[in-house]
Amino acid sequence: MPKLDASKLSALKTLLKKNKLDGLIISDVKDLKYILGKNIFFFQNEGILLAYDKGLYLAARSLYKIPLSSEYPEIKIEGFDYCRENKIIETAKKLKLKNVAFDFNKEMYYSGKAYIKAGFKEFASLIASLRVSKTETELEIMRRSAKIVYGALPYIKKLLKIGVTEKEIAAKLDDYMMSKGASGTSFTTLVSFGPNGANPHHMPGDFKLKNNMPIMLDFGCVYQNYCSDITRTFWYGNKPSAEFKKIFDIVKTAHDKAAKEAKYGMTGAQIDAIARSQIEAAGYGKYFTHRTGHGIGIEAHEEADISRLNKNKIGLNYCFSIEPGIYLEGKFGVRYEDCFYMTKNGTKILN
Repeated sequence: MPKLDASKLSALKTLLKKNKLDGLIISDVKDLKYILGKNIFFFQNEGILLAYDKGLYLAARSLYKIPLSSEYPEIKIEGFDYCRENKIIETAKKLKLKNVAFDFNKEMYYSGKAYIKAGFKEFASLIASLRVSKTETELEIMRRSAKIVYGALPYIKKLLKIGVTEKEIAAKLDDYMMSKGASGTSFTTLVSFGPNGANPHHMPGDFKLKNNMPIMLDFGCVYQNYCSDITRTFWYGNKPSAEFKKIFDIVKTAHDKAAKEAKYGMTGAQIDAIARSQIEAAGYGKYFTHRTGHGIGIEAHEEADISRLNKNKIGLNYCFSIEPGIYLEGKFGVRYEDCFYMTKNGTKILN
């Protein structure tokens, strides 16, 4: 039987106190997974959690009441198939809660209207502010998730052969990750052969591998609710072109420099600038068409953006990718990605 993470519950209570709240409604399924842990198994809008100073109350679909009650005996759980919002409002009144908030960015329209009518307050991204800094337990799970994807690299390289398609390699990557304990993929597994790599998010198709051709693999898995993400670009064959070697070296240097020089307290924009300036100095700035990285955790993309737009500081145990790239239309693309977390002494890789 799982135990609720005491450090998360403590942080949740601190969050309520900081915002002068005595209750918080949590309905986003990713936020619920964060609070309740790895064994939650319902879908979006099937459950609503009310967090308050003395505990947690959950209104969920009736079919989940028995298994959830067994999983979480410390939570008051009631089954409701309709109007779960009304039950939450009723419960908040019974508990005599005076300052209840909900995340207006994540609520259904009719739910938000009901909460506003009940006098509840509108806030944004309260749980996201907790999720961005990982606990030691979360970091350990994310290392295990990363271990699966790093193990997939040598496995898949052995399966590459002339004539295999992008879709076939993507399917084999997915099968491998599932066989090692993943519950799913972080996102659609990306496999790009040759010129298809010039599209940063090329969807794998029936394009066949040829000798002396670049390959880009971008994939990740979900392990105990937490995502991993990795990209590698390499040459298939024994005659890599001079241009490919040059571009690869520029991208890898930008990746390594950003990972080494990123410091605690820097903003996402400052870390982005480290990688971007390296590529710009080499004359390929206009071919680096995306951000340097993104936050990662329960979702493959979450807060802690490593981009020009993020002026917020990267705090302790913030997890994020560093993935600079150069994309030459009609030729190939090169991206190199690892995920890191921030310590007081700089970044540490998740692997």
